[in-house]
Amino acid sequence: MQKGLEELAKDIIKKSQYMTIASVDARGVPWASAVCYAYDTNYNFYWVSLPSSKHQANITHNSKISFTIFDSHQDWGEGIGVQGEATVEKVKLSEIAHAQKTFFNRDYPFGKSNVISAYGEGLKSLLKGKIYLFYKAIPTKIWVPDPEADVDARVEVTLNS
Repeated sequence: MQKGLEELAKDIIKKSQYMTIASVDARGVPWASAVCYAYDTNYNFYWVSLPSSKHQANITHNSKISFTIFDSHQDWGEGIGVQGEATVEKVKLSEIAHAQKTFFNRDYPFGKSNVISAYGEGLKSLLKGKIYLFYKAIPTKIWVPDPEADVDARVEVTLNS
């Protein structure tokens, strides 16, 4: 069953394009933000944000986040998704080319044309001007729901093995 759950998690990640990240500020106050993501072959997640945004300010204070990826169109009681924990870092200069390639070449399930059209060009300009920056979440744990469980139960999976 473990292999099937790993494939389920990979499928959810592939078919979604937004993840909700949860961070906390210096006082321990939580904050959730939706970010459009891309992922590499190791299932590291990349997004772009303003460094001054609340979630990035929180991450500067505490680089640990939790996240969830799911399709919000699922019927009530039948929803499945991926939940995880990760450590976030600003993408290093030596990794910028990889982050850009990963982000701009992803086969986004919704609105892909926007990423490579005027919106994408505008975003590239903002990144070049360092107004927005790339961030990378390196998962430390990932779970999916156990579809065979009678009650809500999560199973930890490994995606980059």
